[in-house]
Amino acid sequence: MRTRILALAMLAAVILSGCAVQPPAAAKETAALRLYTEEYPPLNFMAAGEVSGLATEVVRALATRTATPVEIRLTDWDEGYQAALQRPDTALYATVMTPARKGSFQWVGPLAVLDTNFYALKGAGIRIADLDAARQVGKIATVAGYYSEQVLRQEGFSNLVTSADEAGMLARLLAGEAQLLVSSNTALPAVLRRAGVDPAALEKVFTLSTDLAYVAFSPATSAGLVARWQAALDGMKRDGSFRHLYARWLPGESAPGIYQLVTEEYPPVTFVEDGRPAGFVTDVVREIARRLGVADDIRTTSWKNAYGMARLHPNVVLFSAERTPAREALFQWVGPVGENSAVLYARKGAGIRLASLDEARQVGAIATTTNWFTEQYLKERGFRNLVSAPDPVDNVRQLLRGEAELSIFTDITVPALVRTAGHDMAELEPALTVSRTRFYIALSRDTPAEVARAWQATLDDMKRDGSFERIYRAYLPDADLDGLLATAP
Repeated sequence: MRTRILALAMLAAVILSGCAVQPPAAAKETAALRLYTEEYPPLNFMAAGEVSGLATEVVRALATRTATPVEIRLTDWDEGYQAALQRPDTALYATVMTPARKGSFQWVGPLAVLDTNFYALKGAGIRIADLDAARQVGKIATVAGYYSEQVLRQEGFSNLVTSADEAGMLARLLAGEAQLLVSSNTALPAVLRRAGVDPAALEKVFTLSTDLAYVAFSPATSAGLVARWQAALDGMKRDGSFRHLYARWLPGESAPGIYQLVTEEYPPVTFVEDGRPAGFVTDVVREIARRLGVADDIRTTSWKNAYGMARLHPNVVLFSAERTPAREALFQWVGPVGENSAVLYARKGAGIRLASLDEARQVGAIATTTNWFTEQYLKERGFRNLVSAPDPVDNVRQLLRGEAELSIFTDITVPALVRTAGHDMAELEPALTVSRTRFYIALSRDTPAEVARAWQATLDDMKRDGSFERIYRAYLPDADLDGLLATAP
């Protein structure tokens, strides 16, 4: 046992120090690295004839740490983008990774988190756990034509008040004409500064969407150079210098760590309590992170946003997720950390009794949650009578308003969802248990395999030493854990 623990500790140290594959020292790359960027304060902008900004300071620090001569040019985005696609020893920053761009560049980062957030006046007492809660909050100030406004309209928001520009949007919030405004964590500080408003006067209450910005290196740039830059950035994150720079440019924002830990509101598994992520899987993840020396800066957002981040970016830890055949190859799996049953529910007294899924296919409509494993499960089995909504609380209301004959939930989460919708479990009754499944911590495919192994080994240790069971029973004291306490061979 002592040998195994020592080996695990050594493995974790290697992983977290970034030394699993140590890049060679700078040697033969003598040509200056040409770095392109655009005007996008506070990340990049021209000041006193010199390119400045948060991302620029980080890039200069990386150049110093890797002994890389650099030429930085502030230019039109399209020019920089084409140069980074076609020329060796060229990079573009701060570039948002997208599915379309991912295979076209070599990536170092993330340098910054670009969140689109809901903000309220400090002290307003507004707490938002999900999109449904945001729909119930008076008015939301937006800028006409902005991407954020388009996203909210696509999500079915009808409580928007639009302005021609960001100054007008802020004025609506300050005047009490709106209870929330939607803006990005990078753009809002400049808006507040121009209006003479103290940033402390506003507080973030929910993240609508998240992008991560990187240095995008051309495909023809030396892979060794790219690896040294990533190792240097990870070193800055470990020694605190990156966090210090980030706080100077974006005070109050959480700097992206080496790993991004993301979850959703899904009580009692994961949820926000007193402004802090909680839940039995959240606490398990937090303990694993503590034992491995990983910062537990957990971001709570919508499932759609969290799932998209884990599909796209390396080093994302998504929790929790059902391990289904459709998802098996999409992630690396750590667990199991829980289990539940997927159940089709009907309105109490509706008289719906089902003997099989075939009978469920014959009902008029089944309310499902977009991208949840329960929706995927029914789609894989040929269901065509699904009515999808982005928020599970909407599914409760669809069912109880008679807009759907059935809705599908898990047995351990449905009570909280029904309460949030303003109803009681006595108004629902189970019509058919569809499946019994386990859920896991999902690491993105591009995360090093040794990291996933270290997380699994640490979870197994928690199951052996009793800490996993203590955490679980603090939330679900009567749970049957016999099947969950087995450890990986």
